[in-house]
Amino acid sequence: MTTAIRTTRAAGCPECAGRDAEVLETVSGSRLNNDRIAAGLARDLGNGAHTHACLNTDIHVVRALTPENAS
Repeated sequence: MTTAIRTTRAAGCPECAGRDAEVLETVSGSRLNNDRIAAGLARDLGNGAHTHACLNTDIHVVRALTPENAS
C-alpha cells in the first residue's frame, strides 16, 4: 500500500518557485533552535532540500516537487 506524500506550498519561496513541495521532515516549534535543527537536516538531505516556516512555529524540511519526483 502506498501512502500519499505530504505537501506544502510557500508562495514567497524562491527555491520552490510556486510549486508544491514534499515535506521530508517536521521539526516542532517547541524545540529550542528548531530553525537551526531544520537547516542542518536540509543540509544533510541535500539535493534541493530547504526549510519552510509554518504559522504554528513548526519548521518543515522540504524539497520542491518536479515532474520527475512528483510521481
